[in-house]
Amino acid sequence: MDEVSGGRGHREKIPSTKLKESTGTAASSIDKSKHDNRVYLPVYVVNREAKYEQEQEEVKKTHDHTKIGANGEKFDFYTLGHHVETREKRFYIRARRDPQSLYFHAAEAPPYHARLSDEQHPQCQIDKLRNCFSKDMLSKTGEWGHYTTKANVFAREGQFFWEAKVISQAPPGREPPKASLSSFQEGDRTSTSRGGLRVGFARREAAYGEPLGNSAYSYAVATRSGYGRDYGVVRFNSEIQHIQGGQDFDDLSPGDVIGLMITLPPLEVHKKVVEGTFNPGDYPHLECGPAQLSKNKRQKTSKTGKQSASGKNKLKEREDSVKPAEPDPLRAALRWQLSSLSNHTLPSDHEVIRDRNPFGLKGQVYFECPDYTPHNDLSRPSAGNKTKSQNPETGKPYDLNTETHPQHELPHLRTLPGSKIEVWVNGKYHGILAKHLFAFLPPASYIELGSKTSLKEGAVDDGLLGYYPALSHFTGGAVECKFDGPWWHGYEQDPGPEPRKKCRAIGERYNEQIVDDFVCDVVDEIYLEKLNGRTDYMRHGVASKVGGPGS
Repeated sequence: MDEVSGGRGHREKIPSTKLKESTGTAASSIDKSKHDNRVYLPVYVVNREAKYEQEQEEVKKTHDHTKIGANGEKFDFYTLGHHVETREKRFYIRARRDPQSLYFHAAEAPPYHARLSDEQHPQCQIDKLRNCFSKDMLSKTGEWGHYTTKANVFAREGQFFWEAKVISQAPPGREPPKASLSSFQEGDRTSTSRGGLRVGFARREAAYGEPLGNSAYSYAVATRSGYGRDYGVVRFNSEIQHIQGGQDFDDLSPGDVIGLMITLPPLEVHKKVVEGTFNPGDYPHLECGPAQLSKNKRQKTSKTGKQSASGKNKLKEREDSVKPAEPDPLRAALRWQLSSLSNHTLPSDHEVIRDRNPFGLKGQVYFECPDYTPHNDLSRPSAGNKTKSQNPETGKPYDLNTETHPQHELPHLRTLPGSKIEVWVNGKYHGILAKHLFAFLPPASYIELGSKTSLKEGAVDDGLLGYYPALSHFTGGAVECKFDGPWWHGYEQDPGPEPRKKCRAIGERYNEQIVDDFVCDVVDEIYLEKLNGRTDYMRHGVASKVGGPGS
């Protein structure tokens, strides 16, 4: 792109005081007066130290206990050693400096495969949790209450499958009405007859301190509910729903396997939904809902219901922060030229904006990123109706199960056409766990602006938005995951009502995500070098840097 101002979005990054102190002087030498402030992108120039260029080390693990399965299988669980944790709205990624270019890139740590994440789980510092993983990071257990752990891979478009095997769960049967499960089950952590589990998918905004299905940011099946047929899917906290188009299943036992398949529309369709340009008539093969609207009729735009003055101000600030950028004619012209020269279909015109800053901690390097802010409308019902958007026709908060649609007036309440999650148990198809999943691309997801971020606008996609395989455990429940084949049971023997030729293992996303991140690195580096007028921008900055740690 010859015109820098036409290609990198409309934003300004301002280095925080904390990062200035930890990394030395940021790219303050850039003369912002020479550039459009909307696209000014400083990079934190960190002194060159050998530790920043080392390969990432595996998190140390200390053996905690062993569970013995019904067939004599041994499941060893370990507590994790030092790694970054925070209670603030921050997101951490391992990083490493390239010895040649001196830019920082995302880095993978062992074990090198799709697995449960080192960082996206409850805090290990809380002793009562006894937060434990297997050596290969494919199994998980814990104590105390309901807590959620996400995988290191995620789905953005297409169809993906993964499996979860029950290792430990309380025997079938309803809990006493005046006693909790934790109060009457045995306390031996090595037992496989204790605890409860939920497995499903979760977005970035889903909290680690809540069980899956506790808000509209996640969807899950409960493997034990007293009587399993009471519900097939735990959705939105207090609401109980049955599996659709199939049959509910009874309580599961150790050794039983749950298969989950997610289907998401192409990002091109997803982008139209969040931008408000989606027309159901253009995609008759994609089911829209759950609200039923005319194929060519948009919902009437209206303001939310009665709210306090402070609530209106906050709503306006949020709407301003998630307002999508105006279409760029230069990008459209460039894509037209590329499409005319190539015989291949171009990917969706979707920009990734990453606000991530490197820092070193105990010999390891991480990117610190702002995390996405949950919206009150999608949070658990107990958050209170006064903070939720009101349906102007009913004067009540929007019903998430009946009043949402791809054309909803509020972007975060728009659903994805053709999206669904299906469930298998021991290879048998049981039906649809949930459909009409909520959109996750901005402005449906947003980063709250403030001192914790240097973004100028909150409606940005950092490339890591999507639906992550996730699990919740309660008081000793334990589960083993498979993100790649060969499967324990799979879906091929009983595929259900439709063919699954395009379904892939969610583990395939591991290598794809590395490639995606590499491409974004190249784009960012070319942009910075063009912005600053020199191809050795970072090397020059590091060589000429004075002061800061390690100098």
